[in-house]
Amino acid sequence: VDLTFAGGIGYGYISVLISFFTIASLNSTYARFWEARGHLGTAMTESNMLAARAALYTAHDDSDKADAWRATLKNNLIRLLNAALFMIQDDRACVLFNATDARTGKLDLKKQDVRASDPLVKTASSALEGEEGKEKDVMARAMDVDATILTSEDHVEDGCKNAGELHGRTAAIVGAYFNLIKFSTTPRPFVITQMGRTLVFLWVFTLAGAILNGNPTDIVQGCFLVFIVTYGFIGLTLVDVELADPLGNDDNDLETQRYLEIIKVDIEKLLGKDSLSSEGKLLTNAYHVSSGYGSV
Repeated sequence: VDLTFAGGIGYGYISVLISFFTIASLNSTYARFWEARGHLGTAMTESNMLAARAALYTAHDDSDKADAWRATLKNNLIRLLNAALFMIQDDRACVLFNATDARTGKLDLKKQDVRASDPLVKTASSALEGEEGKEKDVMARAMDVDATILTSEDHVEDGCKNAGELHGRTAAIVGAYFNLIKFSTTPRPFVITQMGRTLVFLWVFTLAGAILNGNPTDIVQGCFLVFIVTYGFIGLTLVDVELADPLGNDDNDLETQRYLEIIKVDIEKLLGKDSLSSEGKLLTNAYHVSSGYGSV
């Protein structure tokens, strides 16, 4: 079968088109992957800095009431991060985020073309019911953090300095969350993805016939060339598939759970009962050297 089309010119054009689709798709996916990493880094950094600034701005008061306020802020901040991580990473949350009617708060399964009998829908519904479901409300958890900051004057002497900065960092965390949620709610257009991958597989399928038709006497060289080209294009396509969802639970996805655990440890060090602010040492510790206190 002659698959070279007019002496190979037509097939060459198709090869250029396939190469363009493959590289353009991979570049787009790779850019989305690093965009997700940037938003995740913003959320983690702002969380850490919120805890650090709260500890610094209340370090002048090491009373029990101030310690209680810092502990409340710590718990609410961790609850916010847990809720955000669930919503951006868990497949159940993705189903309900896309299928819940914003006006009624109920599932609109027909509109989203999902069935109530779907096991994922069942587990998602149970995960977001009752008290457990309330804990997954990211905006409610963010409001808890802001409310804690607003009530600092009732627990900390002279209140928390620069509280406006802390509110800004809470807003930045929520902003990063909504930037991340788009990766599960707004995937790349299926038509483009389907067309590109279909063309790649069809082209690879016909590659052997085109090569052997142009050089039928050298079977070994032709087979080797088919193997190398197939390996390259199919490999790049599979890489594209693997990186398409950077916030899942696959081996090559972003390690969101590990990042969260690191941030939790940092928040505990900054706002926990054994932190320098609770012990009243945070403001003086900056001037402490191994031989005593330095001069400023």
